Amino acid sequence: MRTRSLFLLGLVGLLAAAGIGWALLRPHSGEDLPTVDVSASEFTQKDEQAGLCPWRDPEGDRKRFFPASSGYEDELAALSSQRPELQRRLGRPLTGEDNAVRIHRILAGQTPVGAIVTRRVRGESGVIEMVLAVGLDGRVVGARLQRLREPDSVAAALQSPAWLGAFRGKTADSAWRSGQDIPNVPAAAHSSAEAILDGAHSILVMLALGHPAPIADLPHTH
Repeated sequence: MRTRSLFLLGLVGLLAAAGIGWALLRPHSGEDLPTVDVSASEFTQKDEQAGLCPWRDPEGDRKRFFPASSGYEDELAALSSQRPELQRRLGRPLTGEDNAVRIHRILAGQTPVGAIVTRRVRGESGVIEMVLAVGLDGRVVGARLQRLREPDSVAAALQSPAWLGAFRGKTADSAWRSGQDIPNVPAAAHSSAEAILDGAHSILVMLALGHPAPIADLPHTH
């Protein structure tokens, strides 16, 4: 009888401990917990697994560059058959970032109004992730650096409105020359700036080759 009582007492204690542990581990519905955009999170993970640069702030960038838009659709354009022409137009050896381009087609209702493409480039102090918005005519609408590891002075030069703003209106056929088509940056930022300029030009060339028709004519689902 004593053994049975001890067993029941132990079982009750074990269940109570398990209940406390579950209460500590399970998520609560309080407002103090951060909310996560599941679709954006899954999209970022898929792109990172595929070796592509993720788009980290879809809604913010969409509203920033295309204020009248209402949403976006995604498309992956493979460029394996275009590699000789791509290398010729870029004027450099191809990298893993040049195998495909993910196009985030920006929509106003059901009507395309432009596209956003992200890309990684190698800066002086590490990887830089850039966001390039492109209009239906293939011209740059705007640009943003969503991640970089450069020193503060270099980061300030690369993210200045005067420098990034000079991208506006450029196309795949623009020269993208620092100090001529694009303003100069301090010497410490020159290497990273050149990488960003090459990345922006690469995006535009890849868009032109992946979809020679105007962006507005790209097929999209309803």
